[in-house]
Amino acid sequence: MPVSFRRPLVTWVLAALGCTAVGTAALLAVGVTGPGQTPNGVRWPWLELWVRWDAGWYQGIADRGYEFSATAQSSVAYFPLYALCVKALAALGLDTFVAGIVATWLFGAAAFVVFFAWARQVAGDEIARRALVVLAVWPFAFFLYGAIYSDALFLLLVCGAFLALEKDRLALAVALGALATATRPLAPAVVLGLLARHLERRRGQPFGIASLAPLLSGAGLAAYMGYLWWRFGDPVAFATTQVGWGQLSGPASFLKYGALSELQGAQLVLPAFHAALAVGFIWLAWRTRRSLGWGYAVYAAAAVGIPLVTSRDFIGLGRYCLAAAPCFLELARLTSPRPRAWLLWTGASALLLVWMTMRFATGRYIS
Repeated sequence: MPVSFRRPLVTWVLAALGCTAVGTAALLAVGVTGPGQTPNGVRWPWLELWVRWDAGWYQGIADRGYEFSATAQSSVAYFPLYALCVKALAALGLDTFVAGIVATWLFGAAAFVVFFAWARQVAGDEIARRALVVLAVWPFAFFLYGAIYSDALFLLLVCGAFLALEKDRLALAVALGALATATRPLAPAVVLGLLARHLERRRGQPFGIASLAPLLSGAGLAAYMGYLWWRFGDPVAFATTQVGWGQLSGPASFLKYGALSELQGAQLVLPAFHAALAVGFIWLAWRTRRSLGWGYAVYAAAAVGIPLVTSRDFIGLGRYCLAAAPCFLELARLTSPRPRAWLLWTGASALLLVWMTMRFATGRYIS
């Protein structure tokens, strides 16, 4: 097997096995101590630990289709592509929850391969190898190792789109970008990032209609909005239903004072941790303008900035950082000439990954 496949696959397998072992041990030792367990029929703890929180929403979409409420939580908040993939695997005879875990395994392993290939293309072999480790031990990387969430699929598609763009395969880049915008509500980041990078690469060439081709990567979002308009009469139902999650608008959303005012003392530690990671990634995104170009800086800043602004209480931002692939390269570049900083970061991050995996497995709210 070529090193371009072997290294990322081995890294993913080792990280996935480690997180599975840690989560299984925590589940067997203390059981489910938080409210995040989704009722399911999965009997094996090494699988059951991944059926938490949003897993039930994806299972509902795959099995029964979409539902919409303008005043309560409803499934239209979840973009369709990942659920459709779970549905396709379940059609082969798998339990829907098992199908979701298998989907994340497949997409997570593939995301590592494509991330590594893209990183080598834009940053060279040494930085790519280090960035692979940074990604693998990110405190919320367990969402790429089995959790029934769409993060692995989104990372795969975005890295694939940018890799195709770097290899001058514009049509493929646009197609993968469109699939990404049908996976998560980050269309502005994907479209603007691909467009900015494409224009960067065409600098000095005549401007024509092909220069704007990356705008078509918003087709995934447009298709979902069209479906919502046809089915429920509200093309932005995914935003309308956020009322059910207590999402606020205006200054209360930007500044978070509505939700954070409800928390006291130690309860503020988790939001502060997520916020710190997001702010750090915004800073890393700014740095990428010199090392990778403005296109990647625009994408990474938007990929983190959109949820930073719209999130209710900062919680979840650590997971959302997984979409900002350029920041992992910049973090690897920043620490590579400093061996102590490299060991300190990767060691601390790995310990946090263990802790977060244990909390997720036992049903605690972390993202």
